[in-house]
Amino acid sequence: MKKIFSLLFVAIFFTSCEQDIKTNTPAFLAKKNDVYWKANDARVSVSADGGMIITAFNQYETVTLETSSTDPGVYILGTIDQDNFATYTRDINNSSDFYDTGLYTGPAFKVSPMITRGTSYQANANGAQTIGGSGSGLRVATKTTNGTVTSITVVARGIGYAPDDVVTIVGGDNNATFKVVNIQQSNGEIEIEEVSNGLFTGTFKLNAVNSDGEVITFSEGHFYKVPLGQ
Repeated sequence: MKKIFSLLFVAIFFTSCEQDIKTNTPAFLAKKNDVYWKANDARVSVSADGGMIITAFNQYETVTLETSSTDPGVYILGTIDQDNFATYTRDINNSSDFYDTGLYTGPAFKVSPMITRGTSYQANANGAQTIGGSGSGLRVATKTTNGTVTSITVVARGIGYAPDDVVTIVGGDNNATFKVVNIQQSNGEIEIEEVSNGLFTGTFKLNAVNSDGEVITFSEGHFYKVPLGQ
């Protein structure tokens, strides 16, 4: 029964999103902590460095999405490139809370492709241990070819890592390395799909964190024909 209700909710959510996007220009909506969220208005501005800044708000809440360029493409959040950035602010009854995708430490989330593939490694589907970086406990399943690590998948995120940490996979000649791109509390992506006649369309998802370490999640986000502000 719970599964049926969940499927009904998902169907209703997507139907509602599609209807809102078709009937509202501009449209800015998402699921906030798995609850439908919609902005009353949204506008784009261009930063001094030529990036996109979308500001979307309703009565008590504001979401901003910032990218390093206005060109179509995918922009990753929570990395050392803080030109790609998102914030969420809630201000109710003179009490405010602020979340962002800044540089924090925590469990590793996204990791890079191999920096160095190393030598004399064997594949480890259960998760090889790692050393290095500012954290501990990160483990990755590895695939190898002729002793070099060709790809990795995170199987344990560990604790205390920071974006851009260089991590070494234990095994072989201990010389296969990769980077932590972002962490579990601060991550996501903004995709600019189209820019036409000053109208911006795309998608987004993100995890942002406040000063108490609490995380807010926006998923299945859409912005549709959001105009440059006047």
